Amino acid sequence: MGLAHKASFILIACSMLITGCTLTQKKPVTEVKTENNQVASQGKPNPKPRPKSEPNYPPASTVIAWHAAQCGGYKASTSKLNFVGENELKSLFKSICLLSATEPEKALAQLEKSDHAYYWPDDIKQYLWLQKQHLQQSLAAKQAKQALSDEMEKTLSSLATIEQQLLLREETKEQ
Repeated sequence: MGLAHKASFILIACSMLITGCTLTQKKPVTEVKTENNQVASQGKPNPKPRPKSEPNYPPASTVIAWHAAQCGGYKASTSKLNFVGENELKSLFKSICLLSATEPEKALAQLEKSDHAYYWPDDIKQYLWLQKQHLQQSLAAKQAKQALSDEMEKTLSSLATIEQQLLLREETKEQ
């Protein structure tokens, strides 16, 4: 007999588990009247929160087209969509195009600032990283050119000094 009771208990427990029945009671939802005599439930939030939408970042091809258009020589198609950071990227690319040859340090600083301004998607981060690499190489080349120019100036100055000394020796020999 004990085995039959255990089997029936297990059968009832499994059926309750499968059907989702619970042994605890739920509290009934009470209604509350607000100032305007409207009925509101306490169990549900009012108003419903809106789901957050993903930010609309431009695709990498659009970012590259903006860069090419700002530097000239490329006509970018206009889009009716507004993207996150669009105006900032366009002004950044315009200033980079103007400053990269003359002041790469300033362009690099602006690029760093813009890179940290938004949570860019990976493809845009990679493009900005490539632009930083280009500017850093340009800066290194400018510094190497300046160092070479300084060295050449120093060498020319030494050669002029040696030439003067040789001319003075020839004059003293002739006398």
